[in-house]
Amino acid sequence: MSITTKEGDDGFTDFIGSNGNIGRVRKDHPIIEVLGSLDELDANLALCEIALQSDGNGHFSGLIKKARKELFISDSHLNTNWLEQQILELEKENPIQDFVRTWTNITAATINAARTICRRCERAMIYAEASSSAETGKNLKITVPSSLHWLNRLSDLLFLLAVSAERTAVKKITQIHSDHQPI
Repeated sequence: MSITTKEGDDGFTDFIGSNGNIGRVRKDHPIIEVLGSLDELDANLALCEIALQSDGNGHFSGLIKKARKELFISDSHLNTNWLEQQILELEKENPIQDFVRTWTNITAATINAARTICRRCERAMIYAEASSSAETGKNLKITVPSSLHWLNRLSDLLFLLAVSAERTAVKKITQIHSDHQPI
């Protein structure tokens, strides 16, 4: 099976509408922007998962892995309650006093970058919903998934994971320096 049709696309792509019909839409259509942003978020979440695993933080890596699995499933099956539970647990472990951060650790910075992409996905969904109220093409109805709440919770979780990764890195550095102090 080939990934190319060898027909060229002239700036259009096939899209299966929410009514099940297949049609062509421009690649700059808001719903295609949503799908591209979700794809970019998934790629960056993979980087987060690997970075956390490399840092020896398998539990947090597992949280990212689960979120990635949920990213492309049906809205009706998204587990917002699970995300909210993870957020509550992280807030207990790492109380937040402010939202302004300077990331000094590659893992924390990577997670924070994924958080910003997650927020862009939210904005793209809102824009697509506002601009896709009409039919596009012949009998091709486009609707935006109702996963905004889930994405918002995911961005909260990512922020808290970045804070936790940063604090863990600072503790390790502090420990290394205190272990090597002259007597």
